[in-house]
Formats: sequence, structure tokens, C-alpha cells
Amino acid sequence: MRHKGLWTVIEGPFEPVKNANTQGISVFWPDFYDLDSKPLYQGVCTYELNTSQIVAVCESFLQKNSSEGLLSKAPWNEPSKDDFAVALNSMQEKIRHGEIQKAVPVIFARSKQTVAAVDRARMLLTLTKAPDTLFVYGFWQNGEGVLGATPETLFDFENDQLNTMALAGTCPKSESTERESLLQDAKEMEEHDLVVQDLKQRLAKWGAIKTKGPYILELPTLYHLKTDFSVQCQTRPDFVALTKELHPTPALGVAPRSAGYKWMAQYPGQEGRGGYGGPMAFIAQDKAVCLVGIRNLQWNSEEAMIGSGCGIVPASELDREWRELFQKRLSVKKILGLEL
Repeated sequence: MRHKGLWTVIEGPFEPVKNANTQGISVFWPDFYDLDSKPLYQGVCTYELNTSQIVAVCESFLQKNSSEGLLSKAPWNEPSKDDFAVALNSMQEKIRHGEIQKAVPVIFARSKQTVAAVDRARMLLTLTKAPDTLFVYGFWQNGEGVLGATPETLFDFENDQLNTMALAGTCPKSESTERESLLQDAKEMEEHDLVVQDLKQRLAKWGAIKTKGPYILELPTLYHLKTDFSVQCQTRPDFVALTKELHPTPALGVAPRSAGYKWMAQYPGQEGRGGYGGPMAFIAQDKAVCLVGIRNLQWNSEEAMIGSGCGIVPASELDREWRELFQKRLSVKKILGLEL
């Protein structure tokens, strides 16, 4: 994980632990729909490196392993627009009936080319150039894993301060000259405000909430609406419990939370979703960072996947959302060096 300019690197093999370790860092990467699906994992050693050191490690590995890798040339099967339309229409029907206010469908591009060590080294080398607005992260073992650069945190806790964000509402840069500003876009602002109001309710028990925003966050290929939250806590949270309490915000789940979110798994194209959009937490004794696992590449022994999601509200339009989903997947390929 890259956080505040430093890279935390945890060396395996990884062993499951029941509780967050009091020395070193535990990793928590459960399934999006089942937060009890995986334990916390503890590695053998933890290192703090700067970017130059990460570059040197990757370059040294690639010099000793001259294979080009196959992932950058792999064909991708794009998701079905018809499948996405099923989810969008179903969600808008639920909105019309007053069952929900917003939901976030997810679709995946897939490749039969899995990820080798040389592929990971090349992608990591590319990710060292990612802007500071993105949190680079990854975790892999036993033939499966994830690697990406997310703009979103579920929470960041240090020195008794709990920080989080509402990140919802998107405009691809390629469309920015043809659309009004996100701050004046009623549809995007509605989507964003549902996340803001949800977080205010969730965070209230920890203390007085300070907010900044909404404002526009600029990423390499996208603009997002963002509101920052901070709370000075009187007691340290249990970080695993806090993860389960906050996941998923309406930025990746459903508003209101009382409507549940596991029913979204029934929509077509969800096979193998795994941890996409779920928490990726790095937990130490008195501090923790929990990222929202988006803008990533996932893989197992059978396939690699790049997912994208979008918030559906009454004003959502099929073609506009479909373009946004494509731009999000394209941004992942570019930042991993997979889009030439």
C-alpha cells in the first residue's frame, strides 16, 4: 500500500489470525458480499519503502526475469450492455416503488490470461507514477490477488482521528466540455448527497463531525465529487468492527442501508466478484487504513477481471452510465500500463 508517499510492503507467506496483531500489520480483504469470508492475514516481515526503492526492486526483478509477460497483450471480453440494462432497469423499478433511493451495479471485463509475477512487477513499476490522489494497493497469495489504485478510503485512523470521505458522482474528462460542472449537475449531486447523509448518520456516535466539500477531485481520466469527513474520537475503534459498520456506503452499495445490498448479487455478470468494491484494510495496533477496493485488476488461476460500477438514481440514463463504466475500466488499464 502506498499511503502519504510511503510504501508499506508485507512479505508472506501469510497466516490467518483471529485478531489484528499488536505488532506489525494485518491485512483484511474479504468478499464484498460476505465480510466473514476471509480472516485477517499476517505476514512474516513488514517494510517501509520510498518510491525510489520500490522502483529499484521492480527494475531489479525485471532484469533477472526478462520475460515480457502476457497480460499486456491479452484479449479482454467486454461485459454485456444488455446485462447492465437488466440491472439498471430493475434498480430504477425499485426506486419508483420506493424500495430504495440508489444502488450501484457492477460489471466486469474478463480475460483468460492470468497474472504472473513479471506482470505484477511491470504493473507496480507503472503504478509508482500514479498521482498522490490515488492509493496504490495490492494483495496476493495462492494464485489469486488484486492490484490497483483507488481514490477512495472507507476510513483512515491515526492519532485518535477518524477520516473518511464521500466519493460519488463522476464525469469522464472526455465528456467534461459537453456537460455542466459536477457541482451543478442535479443527478450527480443527488447521488453524492445520499452518501454524505449516510456517513453523517454512521459517524455521529464517534463525536463531532467536520466536513469539507463537496468539491471536484481530479484524477488522470475522471472527475469525481468528493466530501471529506473527520472526527476526533474519544476511544479507539475496533478496526474490523468499524470496517463492517461502514461497508458498504451508498457509494458502492445501496441507499438506504435498511434495504440491504446482497440482493445485487443476483444480477447477470456478477460471477467471481470477490472483493471488488469491498474493504482492503491494513491494520496496526493503534492505526489503520481501510481502502475501498475499486479501480483494480483481480485475478485467480482461471481469469483476470477489471470491474466498474456506477450509481443508479431516478435520472440515470443507460447510454451515459454505460460510457462512464467503460471510462472507469479504461482508467484502470491505463494506470496499470495495460492500455497501449
